[in-house]
Amino acid sequence: MTPQPLVQVRGLSKRFDVSPPWLNRVMERKPRQMLHAVDGVSFEIERGKTLALVGESGCGKSTVARLLVGLYPPSRGSVHFDGMDAHATYAGPEGLKLRQRIQMIFQDPYASLNPRWTVEAIVGEPLLEHGLIPDRAARRERVSELLRSVGLSAQDLGKYPHQFSGGQRQRISIARALATAPEFLVCDEPTSALDVSVQAQVLNIMKELQ
Repeated sequence: MTPQPLVQVRGLSKRFDVSPPWLNRVMERKPRQMLHAVDGVSFEIERGKTLALVGESGCGKSTVARLLVGLYPPSRGSVHFDGMDAHATYAGPEGLKLRQRIQMIFQDPYASLNPRWTVEAIVGEPLLEHGLIPDRAARRERVSELLRSVGLSAQDLGKYPHQFSGGQRQRISIARALATAPEFLVCDEPTSALDVSVQAQVLNIMKELQ
């Protein structure tokens, strides 16, 4: 028998209401305005495989990524992960367990890290949130391992995001995403804000981790 794909997306669509405020619409006699960001997207991803979603700027790639991880609810269509309806699960009591299995690396390493938190707090947050390593000493050791796995040092634990370059920040983002040992990693153009040489380093790290 053919194994079931890990991720199954069927007819996924997302519309955003970009209408002016209600009073403006009434006075100007204008209807609601809907933006079709994603319309009828379908694909499957097998375990251990990589799928690249390619398209011009503004075509809906980031919206698809956010739909996959539950940051947006779909207007139509479905996302199934390991046989379960992902969005129904996100909203239910098993939602936190599913988020442990699915993580995301965001596009902008300058906006995706809390500037007031140390690296230890940033990378350790998923471990604490999911109750994986409640003991602080053990969590600190695990964060050190994660930093080393992406080419950083355990000595960086007490530093803040502004003390790192763009490439180093993205490595911190990767370490954070890997903290829960996810089965599925969604990457929203994780190298687009980096120099070409740093892009290659980040992609090599991700390939090695896969």
